[in-house]
Amino acid sequence: MAFLAPMFLTLATLVGVPLLVHLLRRKVGRTVDFPAVRYLTRMEQEHSRDLKLRHRLLLLLRVLAVLALALAAARPIAKLAGLGHAPVSLAIVLDNSMSTGIIGNERSVFDSLRSDVRGLLSDLSNDDRAWIVTADGRVIGGSAASLMESLNGLAPLGGRGDLAAATRRAVGLARSGNPRAPVVAIVSDGQRNAFATDSVIDAGAVPVVVLAHGTGSVRNRAVLAARAEPARWTPSGTVNFAVSAPDSSEWRVLLDGRTVARGAVASAPVAAPVRLTQRLASNSTGWVRGKVELDADALRADDARWFVVRVAPPPMVAVRSEGGPFLSAALSTLVEEKRLERGAEGAARSVTVSGADAAGVRLPVLLTAPLDPVRIGEANRTLTRLGIPWRFGAIARNLVLARAASSDGAPLDTAAASVSVFEGTPVRLRYPLVYSPGGNNGGAGAGTGAGAPAMPDTLATAGGSAWAVAGEGYVLIGSPLEPDATELPLRAAFVPWVLEALSRRLGEDGRLIEAVPGEHIAGLRGVTGLEGPDGKVVGTNSDRLTVPSVAGVYYLRRQSARIGALVVNPEPEESDVVGMGQGAADSAVAEMRTHIAGRDVTPATSVSAWRTLVFDRAAGHGLLLPLVALALAALLAESWLARH
Repeated sequence: MAFLAPMFLTLATLVGVPLLVHLLRRKVGRTVDFPAVRYLTRMEQEHSRDLKLRHRLLLLLRVLAVLALALAAARPIAKLAGLGHAPVSLAIVLDNSMSTGIIGNERSVFDSLRSDVRGLLSDLSNDDRAWIVTADGRVIGGSAASLMESLNGLAPLGGRGDLAAATRRAVGLARSGNPRAPVVAIVSDGQRNAFATDSVIDAGAVPVVVLAHGTGSVRNRAVLAARAEPARWTPSGTVNFAVSAPDSSEWRVLLDGRTVARGAVASAPVAAPVRLTQRLASNSTGWVRGKVELDADALRADDARWFVVRVAPPPMVAVRSEGGPFLSAALSTLVEEKRLERGAEGAARSVTVSGADAAGVRLPVLLTAPLDPVRIGEANRTLTRLGIPWRFGAIARNLVLARAASSDGAPLDTAAASVSVFEGTPVRLRYPLVYSPGGNNGGAGAGTGAGAPAMPDTLATAGGSAWAVAGEGYVLIGSPLEPDATELPLRAAFVPWVLEALSRRLGEDGRLIEAVPGEHIAGLRGVTGLEGPDGKVVGTNSDRLTVPSVAGVYYLRRQSARIGALVVNPEPEESDVVGMGQGAADSAVAEMRTHIAGRDVTPATSVSAWRTLVFDRAAGHGLLLPLVALALAALLAESWLARH
């Protein structure tokens, strides 16, 4: 037996009240016999045995009533026969991933899932505890009535979410309701990747009941990819995109809401979409939102895919000979392609590229270690003068491989130039970079943006020490860019990386982040707000951000300035809705069961079976009503006996 409110067991001490009353009634005072009452006394003595039995029975009934009421107040649960179900601690995992937005027969799959949850909530009693956990990690608790009201505000996400993480959280919530019987109920659309995870959830003794809906045949068109190349147009560039469709479909490309290109594609599956490249030019300047879209179908969330491009004149660069011939050649190539312009040192928008030992350089700068080791002292004095909080350490000549670093702790994007240019690069000569914030004297131009200067980032390490770093107005490499020192300038990604460093790290383009709804992003130092597609700005108070659940282009703000863009799109896998029938739903349940380690993981074949199985896991019954009935019966019996 367990108790929901064990503190009320202290009420059992009130059994002393009828005992005390009983003892007080037995108190004998001074007795004076009168001749007239001797006959009555003799009659009482003759019936004393009956009176004692009656008084003891009254005492027993009063004690029984008090004990029954005390136990009822403590809300006991026991494995006994009775009506209803024992109180449960129920955590409902509701799949609201993008694929649940499929509309069929004028009703979305998500509406059906929500209706299933309403039916389950209607079976709850006042003694139960319940939560709803959605695929995006949202947790809603409260009474059954408040949960039903909260259901009305839920909607499908713009992406897949994480149903596995939601289940893991639901298991913890169900356990927290002890001594109620813990139960986790999962309801999903049965998509193949509904429970994509590499980890195993330990449910232990918590029962898990899974229901997956199947859908009819769905012919879904989707834009699976869209990206502007290059990320900065001057003022033209290309948009690369991929389209999947069951039949011939028309597509459109929009820039800032205006259609600038259109065409048609033949049928193609999600696994092998049609890939297209469209060359465009923009009359606007600054950040420009773009979108590739198709005509609406049953799953509307993937009928459009967003991208963003910055339209601006080419970055200006001033090249010093101290940077070496390879760096000069890379910059000359970019100038010839009109992706850079040559500028004068110190001019507005002009970035100086040089060796760190050059005299008279000013921020912003891209600096490399000097070719001559004798010049290291002069290079460190230049860093001090510029207010750069790094120093070149002692020379190291052993062969090591560089490793790209992630400043925000997120997994590395191996396709990015900033990663592929550093990862695995052989380094034969280097000067380990030593962080020296005390040497930052706040030199001229030390802070180029509004607000406090951003903390530096380590772009790459070599031999366990920082080798390439960046901060406010500078990029610094701990080797001369010569093949004898490092193979960095020989890599295919070197020229794209140089352009990215000049335009984003040192220019005005800012950061460009691509993410999926619900993802967590760290390392957003200096960002004070997020500007949504509707123009509203939501403030941020840390360097971490949860990506909005609605797809679109969001701008990173530092005070009133846009310093980057966040492009939110769903995972391409969410568009794969082929075969989401009952067979696929069964496969999804089987996949879930392989990732949940527990004593009792049960699939349900129907909504009614799901509801029944959930409460069958709550063994026993609440004894509140039987105990109240027992107390009432004892009081009625005591009242009758006292009158007769």
